[in-house]
Parts: sequence; C-alpha cells; structure tokens
Amino acid sequence: MRKRENRFLKGCVVLCVILILAVAAGLAGLFRGSVSTVKERTASSAEQPVFQEVEIPAEEVAEKFYYSTLSEEEQQVYQAVLQGVRNNSETINVEMTDAKRVNQIYEFVLNDFPDIFWCSGAAETTAYQIPGGGYSEFCPEYTYEGEQKEQMQAQIEAEAEAILGAADVSQSDPEYDRIRYVYEYVIRSVDYVENASDSQNLYSALVNKESVCAGYARETQYLLERLGVFCTYVTGTTRGQPHAWNLVRCDGNYYYVDTTWGDPVFLQTDGGSIPEEQQIQYDYLCCSEQELFRTHELDADVTFPSCTAVNDNYYVREGCYYQRFDQDRMQKQLNEEISSKEPVSVFKFSGQSAYEESRDRLMNGLIRDAASILAQQNGLSSARYSYQDDPVLCKITVYWQYE
Repeated sequence: MRKRENRFLKGCVVLCVILILAVAAGLAGLFRGSVSTVKERTASSAEQPVFQEVEIPAEEVAEKFYYSTLSEEEQQVYQAVLQGVRNNSETINVEMTDAKRVNQIYEFVLNDFPDIFWCSGAAETTAYQIPGGGYSEFCPEYTYEGEQKEQMQAQIEAEAEAILGAADVSQSDPEYDRIRYVYEYVIRSVDYVENASDSQNLYSALVNKESVCAGYARETQYLLERLGVFCTYVTGTTRGQPHAWNLVRCDGNYYYVDTTWGDPVFLQTDGGSIPEEQQIQYDYLCCSEQELFRTHELDADVTFPSCTAVNDNYYVREGCYYQRFDQDRMQKQLNEEISSKEPVSVFKFSGQSAYEESRDRLMNGLIRDAASILAQQNGLSSARYSYQDDPVLCKITVYWQYE
C-alpha cells in the first residue's frame, strides 16, 4: 500500500483558518550510488591486463547527460564499464588508476541507462600500479544473469510496448504533452512501497508496479526516452533523506520532474475518497529550480543546467499561476469553474510573497463569495467545500461540492 497521511480540511461557507504543512510524504529507500570496495595494489610488469573491448555506437551515448560531463579519458572508462556490464562481465579492466572515480563513473552509467536493471549498484574496484602506468580492475555485483535476466528484459520490453502502444501521445506530439502523459501514467500505475522487490531499478516500477523513488524516476526516464524526450536521473536529498527524481528538456528549456512527490497523500472527505483524476499533485510537473529547491537539494557530484523557465509549468499552462494578488482574474477563474461545475479550484503562487499577499483576501473573501454563488446556482441552503492551504508549495486548493 502507498504511504498515506490525512491532511484534508473540511469546511463550508465559513472556513476554519488552519495552516497545514502539506509537503509530500518523506520518501526513504534510495540506494545511494555504488557501495564499493576500493583497493590499491602493485602489480608486476608481467601482469598485463586485458582491457574491455567496446562496441558501443557513439550516437548511443552522445545525448546521455552524465556521459557529456566527463573528460575524454573518463568517457572511455564509461564506455568500457557500460560494455562490460551489458555483457555481465565479472571483471572489467579500465585504463584509470583512480578507483573511486571509476566507481563514480559506474554510477553515472546507471544514471544514464535506466534499462540496466540487473546490477545492484555495488562493486569492488582494485587499482593496480604497474611500470609505466596502471589500471583498475572493476568487478560489479549482478543481481540477475543468464535466462532470468533475459526473461525480465523481455517483460520490460513487452510492458513498455503495451504502455506506449495504448498511449494517446507519440513522438510527433508536443514535448509537454509527452512529459505530462508519462508523469500521470507513472503516478497512477505505481504504488510507493518501501520494501518493494527490485526497488532500485526499472523492473520494480514498470513491471511490478511497486517501488520507491528510484523506481519511479527510472521508469519516468525510460518511458520519456522512448518517446524522444530528453530526461535524466537526478539524485539528492529531501528533508535529509536520499531521494531521486528527473531533469527534462521541454521546448528548449530545462525543468525538474518528480513523479514520486507527484503521487499524493490520500485525500478523504465525509463522502469517501477524492475521485482518481484528482489524485495527482502537479507541483512537480515541469517545475523550476526555485520551486523544487524549497524541498529538494541536489547532490554535488555534477553541475546541472539552470531550470529557471516557467513557460511549461503545469499551473502556468492551466492559467492558475499568480505572481501577485489579482482580484479580477481570480474572481473570473472562480466564476468560470463554478459555472462549469469544476470539482477543484487551484491557486498556485510564484513564491512566498505572492502567496502571503493573496492568502487572506482569497480565502476570506473571494472563495466565500464564490461559495455563496455556488449555493444560489445549485439551489442549496449553504455551500459545502473543503480546502488545502499549503504554505510550503505556495498553493491553495478548493474542493467544491455541488449537491
């Protein structure tokens, strides 16, 4: 079952003024990089290593984010590690004597290729010094090999084909539509389960439909790449706990996407659960770094592109994003949504200042006035509604009842 917490407020025309820190549930369970053993030894000149032969086309790695951050020497190590891992090689010799850096490059390989599900992330690396130079012997730990690996790979391929075959988007659709489709699909199909099997890899989320943040992020990356959208895997912390999410490129701008935090806590009213179509939190669909860094912190391993655009932020596109209090526009939004019997009204603010400026006038004025209009239009003696007041995400959400 998903981890849930009750954070829903019930109200009528007169609202109780209560603040709730509505941050998504804390998400532990990310396996941080390669837990590796590093050794250094001296070898004789007679112990010449056999290096990994690489047969990887240049175009296959050219667009990979972590690969692009490496030097030419490191890229050669990266390709050798990638080739060896694909072959399930017990030992991969690489021309680098910095064993710790080899381990980090291995982590970058796993970050760039979400389809590599058969590695635990752990490895043992031994750096050898020999006359005239040196090398490292890299030994990754495999969780699946042989026929079992092939069967799981076939399941992944079949599931991805079924998902994308039934999707109402393709590579010819706008990038935002493709990103939104995958965001919603992953959130609706995957349950957050701390002790899920294979929770650090793609198989857990895509096939088993149970995972932690690592599985959510790898499935998001895998499906978006298959749809032709640039997407990479990002690690960092949230509230001091390890966490994983994604970086995407949409119409030339970079944004962050976090499908795990888009999977909301359970919302409940007297009449039961909120309808399924409302059970997605869109604050982490194409959000800027200003928005994300309120709750997330990046690891310092690499430098990521700036994410400052808001053009494709979900709330900007939906017309409910505010940089200041705007009474006429807010009133128009409420009137239109109530007239069309929309179940939810959302007001998202660009920052703390805009939120604080708008909060009281919106909740104690415009929303109460809108509730009165709702009652009149629907022949009710009083209007009932519930709301979430979220000072962390700078958002106010109203759930209307029309009966």
